[in-house]
Amino acid sequence: MTGPAPVVGVVGAAGAVGAAAVAELHRRGRYALRLAGRRRAPLDALCHGLAATGGSPPTAEVLDIADTDALHRYCAGCDVVLNCAGPAYLVEDRVARAALAAGADYVDAAGDDVLWEQARALLARAPGRTAVISAGMMPGLSALLPRYLAATLLDPPRALLGYLGGRDRFTATAAADYLRVGEGFGQAGAALAGGVRARHPLPTRTDVELPFFPEPATAVPYLSTELERVARVLGIADATWHSVFAGPHVAQVLRQPPAGGNAPEALRRAAELDAFGRATYQLIVVELTTVAGAAHTLVLRGDSASSLTGAFAAVAVAALTEGALAAGLHHAGEALDPQLAVDLLAGSAAVSGLTVFDGEAAHAGGHVEEAL
Repeated sequence: MTGPAPVVGVVGAAGAVGAAAVAELHRRGRYALRLAGRRRAPLDALCHGLAATGGSPPTAEVLDIADTDALHRYCAGCDVVLNCAGPAYLVEDRVARAALAAGADYVDAAGDDVLWEQARALLARAPGRTAVISAGMMPGLSALLPRYLAATLLDPPRALLGYLGGRDRFTATAAADYLRVGEGFGQAGAALAGGVRARHPLPTRTDVELPFFPEPATAVPYLSTELERVARVLGIADATWHSVFAGPHVAQVLRQPPAGGNAPEALRRAAELDAFGRATYQLIVVELTTVAGAAHTLVLRGDSASSLTGAFAAVAVAALTEGALAAGLHHAGEALDPQLAVDLLAGSAAVSGLTVFDGEAAHAGGHVEEAL
C-alpha cells in the first residue's frame, strides 16, 4: 500500500469487540487509528497497551454517539469508520449516517436485515461510498467459512451442517443483541429442506455430544437469513445450523428467560457462572456434503466470540482499504473473497486454528482437549 495511511475511526473502541478489532488493525501497522468511546479511562488503557507493542500510537477521544454533532465531527477526516458500539438494535444506522455523510466508508461489526435496508437508503444519497455490514462472528464468519470450504471442493455442495458456539462470556451488549436475534435475522427451530425454510427435525438438545466440542453442550437449531442466502448462492438445498452453549446456567436461561427487561442481564450472569474458572472457547464447525456424496469438514477455533468478531471486522476494514470491495453495500461474509479473508486472518491472536478434514464432522472430530 502506497500513499498516506488510511485514517480508520473505531467507534466503541474500548469494548470487547472494539478492543479486539483495534489490536488487529494496530498489528497490521497500516492505519492511522482514531479511537472513540464513552469513557476516557478504558481508552487510555487501550492506547497504553498498544504503545507497548510498538508502531504508531492511535489517538483517542471521548464520544457519545447520541450526540449527533459530535459524531459528525468525529467522522470528518476518517477514510473508514468501523462501528463496534452496541447494542445493534439501539445504535441502528446512527454511526453509518454520520460516516457516509462525512465522506467516509463504513464497516459495522454487527448488522442485520434492518441495517441492510437502512444502509441501502443511505448509500443512495452517497454515491461512490462503500458500506460493509455483518462483519462479525455471526453474521460474518458464519457465511465466509462455508464459502471457503465450498471453494476447496471438486464437486458442488448439496447439504450443509453447522455448529457455532462454546463456553464463553456475554457482554451486556452481546446478550441484548443475542436475545433479539430472531427479529429480522432468522428463525429458531428452523432449517432448510429442499431449499425451503421448514421446521427443524430435532428440538433444542441439552447435554449432547457434538463433533469437535470438548464437552456436552446445548444445541439450538437456528436458520439465519444469512445462511439462506449463502445456501442459495452455493446451490445447497438442505442446511442445518446450531447455536451451541456449554454450561448449565446459560441453558437454563435460554429455556426459561426471565420476564420483563431482565433477560439480557440474566444471560450475561449465567455465562459468567458457566465460564468461572474455565477456559473460554468458540468453535465454528461446518460440514459440506457434495452432490457426489463426499463430506468435508472445516473447524475454526478461537478463544471468544468478541475476539473473533473484532478480528473479522478488522479483516473487512483491511479488504476495503486495499481495494478488494467495489463501491456499494455488502455483507462481509458474503462479499469478501474467502481465500483473501482467511489469509488476512492468519496471525490473528483471535484464531487458534483453522483446519479442513475429509469426511463427516461426526467421524472426523470427537471430544478434544479443552485447552484449545
